[in-house]
Amino acid sequence: MHKIAKTATLGTAFFLVFGVSGVLAQNQGSGLDINTDVDSLFGGDEIIESPTQGPAPSTDPLASSLKTVMTRIGGSFSGSLTPMLAWNKLWDGSSDILNPETRSLSSSLKSTIFFDARPKDDFRVYGSFKTSWPFSTDKTFLTGAAFIPGSTPAASTLLTTSSSISVPNIKVFELFADFNYKDRIFFRFGKSTVKWGVGYFWSPADVINLETINVLDAEAQREGPVNFRVHIPILGTQNNFYFYTILDNNNVEFETTALAARAEFLLGSYELGLGAYYRYDTAERVMATVSGPLGDLDIFSEAMASRGSSKTFVTSIVTSSPFVTNSTASQHRDSFYFSASAGALYSSPKDNITAIAQYYYNGEGYSDSSRTTLVADANAVLVAVASSPTNYAKVSQALAGLIYGSGQHYAALSFSKSKLIGDDVSASVIAVANLSDGSGIVKPNISWAPLDYLTLSLSPLFVFGPTDGEYTFLAGGDKATLSLGLVVSGSF
Repeated sequence: MHKIAKTATLGTAFFLVFGVSGVLAQNQGSGLDINTDVDSLFGGDEIIESPTQGPAPSTDPLASSLKTVMTRIGGSFSGSLTPMLAWNKLWDGSSDILNPETRSLSSSLKSTIFFDARPKDDFRVYGSFKTSWPFSTDKTFLTGAAFIPGSTPAASTLLTTSSSISVPNIKVFELFADFNYKDRIFFRFGKSTVKWGVGYFWSPADVINLETINVLDAEAQREGPVNFRVHIPILGTQNNFYFYTILDNNNVEFETTALAARAEFLLGSYELGLGAYYRYDTAERVMATVSGPLGDLDIFSEAMASRGSSKTFVTSIVTSSPFVTNSTASQHRDSFYFSASAGALYSSPKDNITAIAQYYYNGEGYSDSSRTTLVADANAVLVAVASSPTNYAKVSQALAGLIYGSGQHYAALSFSKSKLIGDDVSASVIAVANLSDGSGIVKPNISWAPLDYLTLSLSPLFVFGPTDGEYTFLAGGDKATLSLGLVVSGSF
């Protein structure tokens, strides 16, 4: 994303970051942009949304002095207004095309603001902040409690009082410092995105970030943890070694702190990555990545093997309480899991075409027989507990957790063409399928940019597959929707 840098003193930068972030907002569902570039897809550990690094250090003392006291700030803004129509049974003809079952109107805003401060040539502080509409949320706090005894324990009463305050909706997305030792060993400490994998829709080798890839918005930057990184490049080569200490997001203890290491080697025109991850209370993992050109294609592949799994597996669903039995991490601590992915990117700037295809084997998915049995049991239990809303909700939630990510084989394809009609009309389509259960999503999109910073888009979305398929179940059926979006966006 191109950013127009602005400069200010360090004090002014902090004022603007916190002042402006209170009035800008975040869009939860703007249109899908399939366009990508090879550097961002196949690059190593990096900041996806960080600004450019700027020119090499100047030998002019005055220019160098001016550089060290400057701070750049920038960001992005996006707002959308989207009316949507939905048909629940379009495929079997029971839905009237002229009378959709659902009509809705959504509006959203988002903004990201960053600052990049370099008070010295060997020291840098970077931070980015996100906010969204609504700009605040109400939080309720317990302020007091009084126990009033009764004639019996059952008659006793506990009276509580509470108050509510409005909390600004501002999130620190990244905040870290970079420094180095004699330009040979480079350090980073703070909260930052860590890019290990090379996959586009799925990345089994990326075991560090706090968020997984959203297949319908695969280029969105994902939130990373607080970590301490040591980067050692090998002089005279393009090989690199990285070492990480990764803190738990909620509980900082020795047992919850992870250690990781990664090595990158350039072998001809291909980049090979090898990594390992260890945390005392979860699975150990090793991974490998390969990326590079093959004819007109840029190929990418990755694999991950783990001893144990941090995933909670559903082992049985029965008609008596507690209804659902889940495995614990200790029960499959000595089991081994293997996941892998491979894909290719084709880009033709001359024809304004970009195409990406990827296959994903999910080693932590259920076998077809296990999944079929568990889903059938869950549906039977839902019938048995239909008269109890609490139990019905509990089993439904367990069924949703079982079905999400339950397949072992997935595939996705995206295709986009800019300048379809003139310079302002572009089109794209994305298709994602769970090959194990036959469900999937197809999302075409055509957009028109009549003005700078303003885009109108028409985007159908089709969900297909069996009733108990992953995507059909999570979508509430084999639905079809039609959205007309108005998006205002820009960078500064």
